[in-house]
Amino acid sequence: MTDVISYEIDADKIVTLTMDMPNQSANTMNAAYREAMKSTIDRLELEKDQISGIILTSAKSTFFAGGDLNEITNINKDNAQMFFDIIEDTKKQMRRLETLGKPVVAAINGSALGGGFELVLACHYRICLNKPKIQLGLPESSLGLLPGGGGITRMVRLLGLQVALPYLTEGRIIKPEDALKTGLIQQMVDSTDALITNAKKWIKATPSATQPWDTKGFKIPGGTPSHPKIAQLAAITPAMVRQKTHGCYPAPEAILAAAIEGAQVDFDSASTIESRYFLRLAKGPVAKNMINTFWFQLNAIKAGGSRPKDPPHWKASKVGVLGAGMMGAGIAHATASKGIEVVLKDLTLEAAEKGKVHTANILEKKVKQGKISTEKAEQVLGLIKPTTDANDFQGCDLIIEAVFEKRELKATVTQEVEPFLASDAIIASNTSTLPITGLAKAVKKQDKFIGLHFFSPVEKMQLVEITKV
Repeated sequence: MTDVISYEIDADKIVTLTMDMPNQSANTMNAAYREAMKSTIDRLELEKDQISGIILTSAKSTFFAGGDLNEITNINKDNAQMFFDIIEDTKKQMRRLETLGKPVVAAINGSALGGGFELVLACHYRICLNKPKIQLGLPESSLGLLPGGGGITRMVRLLGLQVALPYLTEGRIIKPEDALKTGLIQQMVDSTDALITNAKKWIKATPSATQPWDTKGFKIPGGTPSHPKIAQLAAITPAMVRQKTHGCYPAPEAILAAAIEGAQVDFDSASTIESRYFLRLAKGPVAKNMINTFWFQLNAIKAGGSRPKDPPHWKASKVGVLGAGMMGAGIAHATASKGIEVVLKDLTLEAAEKGKVHTANILEKKVKQGKISTEKAEQVLGLIKPTTDANDFQGCDLIIEAVFEKRELKATVTQEVEPFLASDAIIASNTSTLPITGLAKAVKKQDKFIGLHFFSPVEKMQLVEITKV
């Protein structure tokens, strides 16, 4: 029907809507989607007497990625009303879909997060592919936002306030197995073909479907805020949230307010309350900064955006580590594990030997777990030489200082071994608190000095921070 959503009807009058946004790796809730969904539902309403049910699925590897963050970051006080109308209209289309009078099944073939999962919740039945990598949930709070596409309103009515609030305020992302246990989905299957087959089977068995909240006499599970148990929850939860956020993150508090206020009114009023709280957050600086940091900048970093293009390959052949404490020992282990010779120096040979024992213990555990062979463990351990002698640093093309955070001590241990290093050796400090520029003044070749900050425990935290003078 459109370039964004294809429309296919089979002999049983079941319509399959397949979302596939052109020139995008994932489906997102942008202007093209909104236009396509509106025209698709217009057709469904026009032809509803000729259809028996609807399946919503995706041609992408993911089901739906959520809202368009580029749009959201452009929300400000001047265009707020326009975006409010857009949000309300987007939710109106979901409402039209779930009140069409025909069974609607979400055939979830991949991750559905944020707006994508809100679309899933607007379907009467939810079947998900059984893959551990698939992620489901409403993580908006991690970006300073709240689920503004009906997520709060539907989640509260599906699970009840007590169960729903942790998922909403914490932005929990869950696997299909956990979603099934919680009741957020109703079925899991092992193949894409089974998704459609089982969706059609359910539609044939359920010729008419209504959302629980549209059923006469519906009550929110566990009760509304007027129920004594929920009233107590509503009284203490704000303080618990504030204790965690210290008032610095408005999203969890806004989610809580929207959920509790929305639970006291009808569905459509609750949805409008949700939209207003969403807009309040989206206009603010916290959401904009969090989106920029945790989405745009982080993705740019992951894509290598800050890395030099085609840098020359360099690998150390001999590394010296100054300080055999927890960090130094961890760095020595990480280096030797990559097949590089390591000189591990401390004030006493006993202390240096103790640092090597740290590696021995890690390797022994890996051998018992079957992760490496005994021969490999012996090979790695043999690459570490404990010492107190600066002469052993002869020819090192990289040294990493990992002693106590005292400027004078760092200068002393570095200056002691500098004369023995290779002519083009890199001198690094593992400092996490002292300015690199100041530490570099202790060495002769300051242009060869860098910060090389490992995170503890080194053997588990595969992250290194590199800073230059």
